[in-house]
Amino acid sequence: MDAEPVVRRRRVQQAPEPKRGGARPKRRSSGSAGPGSKAGKAPSPKQGAKAGNAPTKQPRKKQPQKKQSQKKGAGGSAGSSGKSSTPAVAGFLIRPDTSGHKVKLGLAWFAAALGSLLLGRWAITALWAAVAVLAAWQVTGAWMQRPRAEGAPGFSPALAAVGAGSMVCAAGIGTSLAGLGLIVVPLAVVGVVMGSGRKPAAAGAALIGAVLAAIPAVSVILVARDETWAALFLVAAVSFYDAGYFIGAAESSSRLEGPVTGGIGLLAVTFTASAFEAPPFDRATAWIAGVLILAACPLGQMLTSAELPEPGAKVPAMRRLDSYLVAAPLMVGAVWALG
Repeated sequence: MDAEPVVRRRRVQQAPEPKRGGARPKRRSSGSAGPGSKAGKAPSPKQGAKAGNAPTKQPRKKQPQKKQSQKKGAGGSAGSSGKSSTPAVAGFLIRPDTSGHKVKLGLAWFAAALGSLLLGRWAITALWAAVAVLAAWQVTGAWMQRPRAEGAPGFSPALAAVGAGSMVCAAGIGTSLAGLGLIVVPLAVVGVVMGSGRKPAAAGAALIGAVLAAIPAVSVILVARDETWAALFLVAAVSFYDAGYFIGAAESSSRLEGPVTGGIGLLAVTFTASAFEAPPFDRATAWIAGVLILAACPLGQMLTSAELPEPGAKVPAMRRLDSYLVAAPLMVGAVWALG
């Protein structure tokens, strides 16, 4: 009886103690690597970033830098093209077309313009009305070839020609009737277009052609009605400017050489007019008028180019009138102010 408890005690002492809570994992040292790796190997950057041991570096955004570089490149190309291209203002001063009999036509136009002034009011009206009708037809026809004028009626060139001719003829009859025509005829052009079932914007081509061609012709007639000498001064000055512009700009690489050479001829006419004191001018007012015409001639050319579908549009009749577009109305104001 006494031996059995002794044997049981020995068995209990020899038996292994049960593990509580399962097996405890061995702690790895910071320098130890995982199984299958070499001891003492440093952790990779990815493992260090995941474990939070090493600070994470955010990647730089390169996309904005690309955009900035693209903007710089675009700006540089624009700047280089801007230097090599013609300036916007000088681009409206076209280079004259030297093909054909341009010199003979220019001389014939100069002789006809001066001759009409000597023949009287009706000769002046007939000549300038004919040129205005042709110019209005050409300007409107140039606009009709553009997509923007798709809604314009097919009779727009004829409508513009009739409108321009009627305004010029009204100026030949009387000054007050000329002012009335400049107001009523453009409204009538819009009314005719709207009467054909189209919107008022469809009258743009005919309206530009009629008004652009009528203003210089009407102004020349008004000057001639009041002072023949002033009209001779105007026609001679503008004609010499056009001749010098043709010579200087025809074969020149610079668009500004034409106005310079044209201005020399214009100043020669101004000197002659001031020496003879052509009425209603004296020496001082003749030079003032000459300087105003000198500034107005290239401005009229540029305004004409701006009102065309493109500066180089073929409108030869309108190019006979473009230098008068600003100069002739200024001369009207000068004659009325001095008269």
